[in-house]
Amino acid sequence: MITLAADVGGTFTDLILTIGGSEGRPAATFIDKVSTGARGSTAGIEAGIAKITATAGISLAEVDLFVHGFTVGINALLTRAGARAVLIVPQGQGDVLEIGNQIRPRTYALFQDKPRPVIARDHVIEIDERIDAFGQIARALTETGIARCLDALSRLSPEAVALSLSFSFLNPAHELALAGAIRARFPRLPVFLSHQTDPRPEEWRRASTTATVAYVGPILNRYVTGLQTALKGMGFRGRFLLMRSDGGVATVEAATQNPGHMLTSGLAGGVIAAEALLRRSGHKAAVALDVGGTSADLAAIQSGRTGVRRERVMDGQPIRLPTIDVETISNGGGSVAWVDAGHALRVGPESAGSVPGPACYALGGVRPTVTDAAVVLGWLQPEDYLGGEMTIDASLAQKALADAVAAPLGISVDAAALGVIRIANAALVQAVRKLAVERGLDLRRHLLIPAGGAGPLYGAMIARDLGMAGLLVPRYPGIFAAEGLLAADLCHRDQMHFHHPLALVPAAKVGQGFDRLRTRTAALLSADGVPARGQTFRLQAELRHIGQWHDLTVDIPPRLVRGGLDRAGLAALFHRKHKALYGHSDPAAPIEFRSLAIEAIGQLDGNAPGPTQVTAPATARHRTIILSDPLLRERVPVLDRAELAPGDTRSGPLLIPQKDSTTVVFPGQHLRVLADGALLIT
Repeated sequence: MITLAADVGGTFTDLILTIGGSEGRPAATFIDKVSTGARGSTAGIEAGIAKITATAGISLAEVDLFVHGFTVGINALLTRAGARAVLIVPQGQGDVLEIGNQIRPRTYALFQDKPRPVIARDHVIEIDERIDAFGQIARALTETGIARCLDALSRLSPEAVALSLSFSFLNPAHELALAGAIRARFPRLPVFLSHQTDPRPEEWRRASTTATVAYVGPILNRYVTGLQTALKGMGFRGRFLLMRSDGGVATVEAATQNPGHMLTSGLAGGVIAAEALLRRSGHKAAVALDVGGTSADLAAIQSGRTGVRRERVMDGQPIRLPTIDVETISNGGGSVAWVDAGHALRVGPESAGSVPGPACYALGGVRPTVTDAAVVLGWLQPEDYLGGEMTIDASLAQKALADAVAAPLGISVDAAALGVIRIANAALVQAVRKLAVERGLDLRRHLLIPAGGAGPLYGAMIARDLGMAGLLVPRYPGIFAAEGLLAADLCHRDQMHFHHPLALVPAAKVGQGFDRLRTRTAALLSADGVPARGQTFRLQAELRHIGQWHDLTVDIPPRLVRGGLDRAGLAALFHRKHKALYGHSDPAAPIEFRSLAIEAIGQLDGNAPGPTQVTAPATARHRTIILSDPLLRERVPVLDRAELAPGDTRSGPLLIPQKDSTTVVFPGQHLRVLADGALLIT
């Protein structure tokens, strides 16, 4: 079997191609990084696929499975480059997105602007209908009202429509009737229904989620359709899957039905790969840190798994869709260094991206970046960068730092470079520390998994400053997110509103709810071609104390709801999680259900990257670099990663370059090469 994965980042597109061993063809793994190019374009990924298949000596027609992760959706939202969408709401609720709630971004500011909705007020249509809080029709939807709504849609000429009608999660009759009328008159117009997108209470959050899906949906669908067409033109005949925001993968058909699940597609791959790496190494707790050219993604892995969030705020918009629990900050190798009006050195949040890129790329960039600082310090060398395939010019990095940082501050270029590295790392250290505090982590018992092109370059410094247990550097850190795409399984999630006190709800009602969800998701997996024997299901419920505002998502072992309802066992799980998150719990306080949910997994067959193959013992060359104050250049051994064999041990200081990244090992740190080629540094 031949598998290919590509993960598109803001600066680079990462690719990994694996060939399973067969008669006449040995197992092999190929990796590559290419420039992403213009945002939203498929040109960069097409070039990368052509390049890596040529390197492997195969045609794209021989690839059995292609898995793709991308940032098109989140970029469209953050840059406000989404589609022209219309939101339809009940009469009198036209201002729902504008009003939002009473939570202000800056609590004590006297004057401030609320976040701007993705759909402006003049693109919101009100329709006369009402379903009450018990799911009963209080005011029927009329043919006249539907006709007026369709005429208003015709005048606005939208690219997508979002419907968020009253209590549709209890009774979707009005949404279904209106959607049918819209599709009959405008058959090519995508329509997104709130009872399918976010079947939960709270009008603003439900309307905001559905509006956001309609806003980014056409952009995502155009990108996916364009790439699918390009792949067919290149001869691809295998299976094409897309990474979802929640860490599973989906078929193109499932992705286009609810493109909101692809919104943060590009964030999930690295976390999935980190979970698999932890399993192989025998460890269970880590912080995954993927530092790319534009941003850094962080995730906590506890007991071998990363949590899934059911709601997050993006650009001021509440979005209630399941996403893998990843935090992102604007800090990467391309982050621009600058001096502010108070003569303080700053790094980011602006990034040089892939065009024009850092100054050392010699593509027209003149502002210094974190990558330029690493070049000046000697951590990155032209002959090692992307295997020597990409030219970097150290003199341009020197000039950029001299002009923009050293001269304004009256310091040497070396001091400026080390200052840039320290400030960038301080931001990453603070981000990891914040993650640990919010999730109750003891970092002394957690490994750091640094990935991305820049993660291993700075990971040893970050782990040292945080007092972590050590580092686990992947075999291919620079394309780690792409590797994670091959480790993911097909996934469908479904949920239903279920508001009942735990003590009073009939046991049969809970079982019937989960049976309904299981039947629906099993049908989706079957449509994806997954046989029943390859389907697994994870049951969940949103619970809270009666009178409490925030819900907790609790995993429910099937034994607690099979043949009855183990109320005491379920309550114990809730109290345990409540205490872990908030530091306290009240076993005497009554609990209520808020919703039931299910995660349906369809296992995929794929190839894992092959083990490290070493043909010769590692031979050290040396490089003169600066590691810390005082600014003295010291002679440090350099070992090519491909020459390190499982079981090898080394001590720092040490540089370990490879095609997709460079690992820095500081004095006092020791590494051991694991069986799969990963580096354990303590």
